[in-house]
Amino acid sequence: MATSGGEILSILRGIGEELIDRLRNRLAEQPRLTAALGTLVTAIALVIAARLFLWLFFSSPVTPLGLVSGRVTLDGQPLADVTVEFTPAEGGPSYGLTDGRGRYKLAYLPGQEGATVGEHTVRLTTYNWVTHDDGTKEEVPERLPARYNVDSQLRATVAGGSQTIDWELRSDGRSRGDPAG
Repeated sequence: MATSGGEILSILRGIGEELIDRLRNRLAEQPRLTAALGTLVTAIALVIAARLFLWLFFSSPVTPLGLVSGRVTLDGQPLADVTVEFTPAEGGPSYGLTDGRGRYKLAYLPGQEGATVGEHTVRLTTYNWVTHDDGTKEEVPERLPARYNVDSQLRATVAGGSQTIDWELRSDGRSRGDPAG
């Protein structure tokens, strides 16, 4: 029972036309059902229109961002391959990765540089997993004290525009400007 694709489409089209004809006949026989269905469709259309109106005219179209770049050093030496995370109290975090000179630039979304304006908790970590060409994975251990990542005490304020925020870290867990350091 081999049938071509055209025959199958023809059969499906015929079934669809038959179902539509039956629905039209049933609705013609029951005017209350027709009115109820019309009311339902109208209500759904109004809800969609209202949501669209509110979204277009009353939502904040853009998250205010400040451009953030900087440098991470450990005991005065540039630190490569550090993941820099800025997490605001409200909204999504921004991330950056240091290069060989310890420099980073934050990205809010792929292709969208910056971080949300306001106060942030900052985490700096070297922990990572590396996948080699042969598919094996290697764990890269944390080289920074917990104070800079899992127990972060680092804070930063991001303003609109561009700013440079450097992190001068020490192996003993103190950073420049600490009362204890």
